[in-house]
Amino acid sequence: MATAYTETPDNWYEVEAHLGSGIDELKCVFHQAGKVFFYDACSFQHHSNLKDAERNILIRYFEKQKIAVILTRCIFMELSGDRHSLEKRSVDYIKSLDDAGVTVVLFNEEDTYRILAECFSSIERINEYLMWAVRMCYSPISTITETLKADCKLNSEVREGKNLKASDLYRRFFSAVRGNKEHEDHLGEELIAICVHILSNLPGVPDGKLCILTDDKGAAGKIDSVMRKTSSENRGSKIILFSTPKLVQHMVQEQMPMSEDEMVNTLSQGISDNIVIMGITDYDLEVNTKISLPVRELARQMMEPNGIRIVF
Repeated sequence: MATAYTETPDNWYEVEAHLGSGIDELKCVFHQAGKVFFYDACSFQHHSNLKDAERNILIRYFEKQKIAVILTRCIFMELSGDRHSLEKRSVDYIKSLDDAGVTVVLFNEEDTYRILAECFSSIERINEYLMWAVRMCYSPISTITETLKADCKLNSEVREGKNLKASDLYRRFFSAVRGNKEHEDHLGEELIAICVHILSNLPGVPDGKLCILTDDKGAAGKIDSVMRKTSSENRGSKIILFSTPKLVQHMVQEQMPMSEDEMVNTLSQGISDNIVIMGITDYDLEVNTKISLPVRELARQMMEPNGIRIVF
């Protein structure tokens, strides 16, 4: 039986005051934040599980770098799960981010249309961005594919571009695929990929401002594929794809105070054995797609000036 998801958790009242959600706040985030981090569910859960010391380091880093945290509606659904309720650790993490002055926004994927409408007056042009993003994200087996197969009209509009004048296309598409969400279907990450692909075309958004934070290697591969398949003429600003190890190394490079033990505790969250990364050292000619190391050894190499450079 398919898992039943809800778009609004039963304990919404616990986080409502700590989440921005209005369109005006979203516009400010995309124009004023230093970086915009789209969290996937697994990374958010890992970070919400951190002990106070490590979680506070992460939050201080977000604050220092003026990073805005985005939770899409589909990721929010995944965090609520079949319980239809956010776990206490997720609620506490959202509250801690907000209390520290880090902007946290609940982002309905269809609001991508309203953000682009501030810059582009043509509905057809805005819908073309959705069409290209969905085409790049389309795969033989996915909730998006199954949704469009079951709705010929929506498929003809979104993938084939046969009604690009429809002002409600974003709302109908995102609502339909969220309504068909299945357990462990990567839909949250796929919708992030589509939204970020579109938002990267906003005028004035520099390379590296839009970031996706995921520790799911399968999801990361899908997201990377979307960006790589896009032709240069349809490509916007460059996106940064972070894993927790890559983020921790970036924090070290930015001279964020963090002891070896704190690095190990952050990296080992959700890891029971060796940690597997993609990386490169000074002695490599190309990226090694699978480096397996004990967590402490990885932490030590990350702190060395000529140690490993993590790609993902």
